[in-house]
Amino acid sequence: MKQDIIQNLIEGWEFKEKNAETWLQASVPGSVHLDLFDNNQIPDPFYRTNEKDLKWIHNKSWIYKLLFKPGKKLLDKNKVELKFFGLDTYATVLLNGESILEANNMFHPWSVDVSDLLRSDENELQIIFRSPIKEILPILKEMDYVLPADNDQIKKTSPHTRKAPYHYGWDWGPSFATSGIWQPVQLIGRGDFSINKSYFKQESLSNHLAVIDLHLEIESFVDVSTELLITQDELKIEKKIKTDLVRGINNFIYKIKVEDPVLWWPAGHGEQKLYNFEIIIKSKSLQERVIKKIGFRDILVKRDEDDKGESFYFTVNGKPIFAKGANWIPADSFTTRIEREKYLELLTSAVDANMNMLRVWGGGIYESDHFYEICDELGILVWQDFMFACTMYPGDEAFLESVEKEAIYQVERIREHPCLAIWCGNNEIAWAWHDWDWKDKYPEKIYTVDYQKLFHELLPSICERLDPATLYWPSSPGGSKELPQKGQKYGSGDNHFWEVWHGGKEFSEYSKNVGRFMSEYGMQSFPDLKTIDLFTSEDDRYIDSDVVKSHQKASLGNGNVIKYVDMYFNKSKDFSAFVLLTQIMAGEAIRVAVESHRKQMPYCMGSLYWQLNDCWPVASWSSLDYYGSWKALHYYAREFFKPAIIIVSEEGENISIYISNDNKELDDLVLSISLIDFSSEVLKEYETKIKLLPTGSNKIFEKPKQSLRISGNENTSLLRCSVLYKNNFIAQRDYIFSKPKNLVLPKPEFEYHYKKIDGGHYLFIEAKSFLFKLIIQCLNDRGVFSQNYFEMIKGQITKIQYIPSKKYFNESLEKKLKFDIKTLYDLNI
Repeated sequence: MKQDIIQNLIEGWEFKEKNAETWLQASVPGSVHLDLFDNNQIPDPFYRTNEKDLKWIHNKSWIYKLLFKPGKKLLDKNKVELKFFGLDTYATVLLNGESILEANNMFHPWSVDVSDLLRSDENELQIIFRSPIKEILPILKEMDYVLPADNDQIKKTSPHTRKAPYHYGWDWGPSFATSGIWQPVQLIGRGDFSINKSYFKQESLSNHLAVIDLHLEIESFVDVSTELLITQDELKIEKKIKTDLVRGINNFIYKIKVEDPVLWWPAGHGEQKLYNFEIIIKSKSLQERVIKKIGFRDILVKRDEDDKGESFYFTVNGKPIFAKGANWIPADSFTTRIEREKYLELLTSAVDANMNMLRVWGGGIYESDHFYEICDELGILVWQDFMFACTMYPGDEAFLESVEKEAIYQVERIREHPCLAIWCGNNEIAWAWHDWDWKDKYPEKIYTVDYQKLFHELLPSICERLDPATLYWPSSPGGSKELPQKGQKYGSGDNHFWEVWHGGKEFSEYSKNVGRFMSEYGMQSFPDLKTIDLFTSEDDRYIDSDVVKSHQKASLGNGNVIKYVDMYFNKSKDFSAFVLLTQIMAGEAIRVAVESHRKQMPYCMGSLYWQLNDCWPVASWSSLDYYGSWKALHYYAREFFKPAIIIVSEEGENISIYISNDNKELDDLVLSISLIDFSSEVLKEYETKIKLLPTGSNKIFEKPKQSLRISGNENTSLLRCSVLYKNNFIAQRDYIFSKPKNLVLPKPEFEYHYKKIDGGHYLFIEAKSFLFKLIIQCLNDRGVFSQNYFEMIKGQITKIQYIPSKKYFNESLEKKLKFDIKTLYDLNI
């Protein structure tokens, strides 16, 4: 029989503002904002301009209360532990009126032995959450300076608090400094012995043999002889080991050899094989059981000196991997309502867009187990930041002790996942110190002492001790593991490039600023029109409305979005058209960036745009909006992150064509090139046989523009390029020679019809003229099209599959889908 007993304490909670009389029902896990909303005490925080009217919440203290009766069997155990898996953030915990815990960090659990405090009948548990803002204000008053925190919209208190930085506001997120019980609460009755920790550490790996060490920490309350069983049915592993436990903490290491393991690979490079191991420790009458899911793989970051600096790329099982993906932020301002289904939807969309890596950015949270488990299953490599971003932090002993507990817990929790590729100390802090004028405004010790202690001493020492196989990288962007003496540089490490957007420069600047690994760059756009409908009233839907502006948090704001739209496109005819233009503009921008990065493989071996997702409905740099709708950028990403892509480059008076390939070599390919004018007449054609080389970028075609007869046709023609292997398309690219606003487009003419085939939903579109940027929308569902935002030549017929959302299937299989199809031509005045 199992000897540990767990009693969940998640039902029956109540809460109130500290000085209020009335108790209200509370949800655990949860937060005070959601509890207030569920009790009709506040309006929807995301609707219209409600955010600004809810600032009072973070200035209050809140009390949560639970009356509970422990189970009789639980009370009979050797030890009863009260465990809070997450408290947000400054909390005093009282059990039956006695203070038992002071919490100050939301990023690790808190446990208390309550064996001598529990009553056999009714017990009262109270948690007093103090305002995270008021907790810090006295500290700020005693300081001679305020630590820089440009994104903190609540009195710059966040650097002193181990709480999700984005809760204080960001340039894509609102200011909701939450409080509450954000993770489960349990009473755990310990039997004679318990498995506290279990960890499979991979010691060596080849195609034919994996050697792993099982590390076990077992707490025992008796001296007892036990038997340890380690089994894995598929691998035919069955180990039985006699184990003598003594009172206290017992640590064991057992070596296991696995013959011919199937390796784990990132998406697009192989299968994501995972193995379930069962660990049982049992005495004559009692047993403890743990299930562990692991994958066998080697991940290294190759940093080799060369004539251009130092490489920075990931290898998996010895194979160089071009990292394709985006930056991940928390999927909700209120993290407790991010359920597994939402993680699965967003992460599946990432893989569907041919991504193989996400960077968990350092201003959010260490993600839930669901996130990492799904990344394991889907083959998404994880660049994992520690939760520090865009500010300097204290270096006092108490702060470092708190961070140490947090880091130890998170490294031990995440390290076993095969998706984990790198640990990174922080986001943009070293760069900011040197290049954002911080070093001229603040005491030098903030960097040379406090920063050094945290990011070059404490965190790397924890990673080296607990997960030595995974590289610790101090800061992103960064050029080395040493304390930087200047801001970011190109040629070594990773880079963030923001001269497009923040600097106002044209898209062509991306091609002039390519580093070894591009881990941040981006372009803003508006969310899906259906999303805008949900946070606005009809009267709000124009660019200068207070509501639309309140859902834009960037310092340069909508003015910069308009600037970039005007830079490349003609004026939009209305607000809806403008929204679509912003999305196409962002897609075009990031395509230029990614093609620039992939063109320079293997010098550049990573491209992660900012950002994948949103935490609320907002104009931002995301490709998936808050509700998971695919913006134009995500459809573009599906194309520019394909295993092989065609890159057309205007180099002086020449047109050069490259193929960037992530994967295996292919021979006997056919490259087809056609110059086609907008009346659909073919002006020039080329066809030649080529070879596709593995993991790199190669120029496969070069001709003078004059010989291609482009001169004089820049605004009325496009270059259609295709690569075929045995009559199957490997890659395609339609390239225009001018900004879209300069094109002389014909009036679009097309026909389409919708048809269900074998339960699938399909649109058949026939072009009666040249169609530039065909935009397909489903007006009453948030599903995904197999292709979108593309060109068609007169006479071309395209079959598009539509995959409805789960909500569509759940609500009604008979619901009539409503589609709208237009082109860029239809968006302009």
